[in-house]
Amino acid sequence: MTNEPQTNNVIVKLRFYQTKEHYTDNPEMAEHRDFVSCQDSYSYLNYVHTGASENVSSDYEQYIANKEKSFGAFNQDGLLNDEQKLDLRHQLQTTQSVIWDMIISFRENFGDEYCRDYDQAYKFLKKELPKFFNRAGLYSDNIVWYAGLHENTENKHIHISFFEKEPLYFDNGGKLKYHSGTISKDLLIATKFTFEKALTKPTAQILKARKDMLYSYNALMSRTDMARKLKRLLLNLYTILPKDGRHSYDSENMLRVKKDVDGVTEFILTKNTQTRDTYWEFENALKKFEEWKDERNYKEGSNYKKDLFRRLGNITINTAIELGKLHDELEKLDIKTAQYKAYKKAMRQREWDKLLDLLEYYAKCDEMEIKNFIYRQKQSEAYAKQQEYYRIQSDREKQKLAKEYGGFEM
Repeated sequence: MTNEPQTNNVIVKLRFYQTKEHYTDNPEMAEHRDFVSCQDSYSYLNYVHTGASENVSSDYEQYIANKEKSFGAFNQDGLLNDEQKLDLRHQLQTTQSVIWDMIISFRENFGDEYCRDYDQAYKFLKKELPKFFNRAGLYSDNIVWYAGLHENTENKHIHISFFEKEPLYFDNGGKLKYHSGTISKDLLIATKFTFEKALTKPTAQILKARKDMLYSYNALMSRTDMARKLKRLLLNLYTILPKDGRHSYDSENMLRVKKDVDGVTEFILTKNTQTRDTYWEFENALKKFEEWKDERNYKEGSNYKKDLFRRLGNITINTAIELGKLHDELEKLDIKTAQYKAYKKAMRQREWDKLLDLLEYYAKCDEMEIKNFIYRQKQSEAYAKQQEYYRIQSDREKQKLAKEYGGFEM
């Protein structure tokens, strides 16, 4: 029984180009090498960065696909700025290494779900490309790579180009040389399944669900809904908050109103039609993660949902206090004169701004929260590996003792 994905959700294509001297009798391949090594004003780097396929030979255009839109060129450190692209262009023009050109293509629905934007593509490649290089015997620390996520009407592709910094291989004469460029077909077949597993494993699904949920806040919740639903809830919360002492979510002072804070958070998460589905997906991803841990006998509970409510709860509490104070001030205003009316209008705008700030916080991907979760996940995996190591060592010790005592089973 295998756990490998059985569908073609991910397709991997790979080409490589030797230096131009190898193609004296093949002008077409020499032209491709010029293209990937930035010898002309328009190059593969331009294409990866912009998605525009101008001045591309017809056969190469067919290979790379047409009419795509790029999210911008990036490497392991993020999106490339103009200075970095100039430096990369110079490296490509002068390298004597083979230049590889890889395309990772996704089935339409799979790409839309698991690699729909730059953020997902960047995190995926930053983690998985070094593993691929090492499996191919290319030594990830010796590789320069850049990539771009492109989208068209059918599916999404990631275009990746990479080359070696220095020659690390010896020829028969003992002279250092670059890699020949050949990567086995079997490795490429295995790689597409490896990539699919990486994109769909429990941790990735939790982060994806979290991102979907926050994306929905930002993109779909209207100002009208925000004003109608949140203002009343936050003002009600303000009236029941302790009048003195600490107001942080986890403080003892807040124990009696903690459920009310969670109620506001949960209302925003579950009652809004635009965010409800993605929140339940987040819940389901957490459930799958718990099942994954149970399969490995790792019983420590997950605090990820608690952390989510704590972080959102703190910003909700602060917003309720600020909004409540503004409301108290508004109630005291005398609005008989035009000056007071103008001031009251400004105060109403400040209330509105507070609500906007609250949803903006909810809409952003809280990087520290994600990092904390990843840290805990790594701890879980490390613990599971440690337990497996102890089990193997114990089995070996039992076998050794059994052998010493005449083969009796211990």
